[in-house]
Amino acid sequence: MNNTLIAIGRSKLLYDSIIYLKNKGYIFKAIITDKAYGEYDIKEDDFEKLAGDISAQFHLTNNLSSQNIKQLIINENIDLAISANWKYIFESSYLNLFKNGILNLHLGNLPDYKGNATANWAILNGEKFIYANVHKVEIDLDTGDILSRAKIEISENTYIADILADTCKVAPLLFEEAIAKIRENPEYFIEAGSKKGMRCYPRLPEYNQINWFDSGENIFRLIRASSRPYSGAFTFLDNKKIIIWRANIVRPENSFLAVPGHIVEIDKESGSIFVACKDVFLKITEIEVENDILKPASFLKSIRLRFRS
Repeated sequence: MNNTLIAIGRSKLLYDSIIYLKNKGYIFKAIITDKAYGEYDIKEDDFEKLAGDISAQFHLTNNLSSQNIKQLIINENIDLAISANWKYIFESSYLNLFKNGILNLHLGNLPDYKGNATANWAILNGEKFIYANVHKVEIDLDTGDILSRAKIEISENTYIADILADTCKVAPLLFEEAIAKIRENPEYFIEAGSKKGMRCYPRLPEYNQINWFDSGENIFRLIRASSRPYSGAFTFLDNKKIIIWRANIVRPENSFLAVPGHIVEIDKESGSIFVACKDVFLKITEIEVENDILKPASFLKSIRLRFRS
């Protein structure tokens, strides 16, 4: 059986998948990556070292059509590639080099949640779960047949880092399953791909600014969707930017009157503060001010203060 592969993309889930598959007997002839996003904890240098450790070629490039890469695929008779977090469209001339295609790991409830920032959008949209899918790459974005998938639960307290950690755990297994199935039967799929379905677009850091007049649930979702490893949901107090990393919803027993964003209670024992939303309180347990990670009560000393949108 042909057990040679190449890997294309970025991030820890691809890195971990390469190691797992290598230990399962697969041979990687090349690792192709590009500059990592700031939130990635695996950078291009890590991929370069890994390539050296497993005797694979290393290419730091955004051009998959270079003659060196194409020649490697042809010379080594590589019929399959795996990919994750590659930010460019695969050209048809490149896809056609692989007899069994390129298998991509994508987070999203395909055929919906195609595109970017899908896990962040899923939290913001109140989804109860998200799929980690391995699908065949087609010219159109995230439209290929799905070969393997795992459901990742999203509770009312799930943060974006929880989803990413769960994805890293299942990604190697999903790749292993998909590779075995597609080599056994090139026509195999568990769900046919579709060009139809909801598309997600990138989220910029400025989208994480809190609107205190929104519902408490939506604010809490924003905090969870924007938290580490991303830049965090934020607000302002006296022209200082306050990043809110961790929080919980608290539903007061009695009705209340307060302008949204107003600090209504300071809990010195736990270090938390309570902030009024239009319908509930938000218990904030961790903030960042000018690069310092703080318990909110160590910075905010009065209930005569209000965060501003």
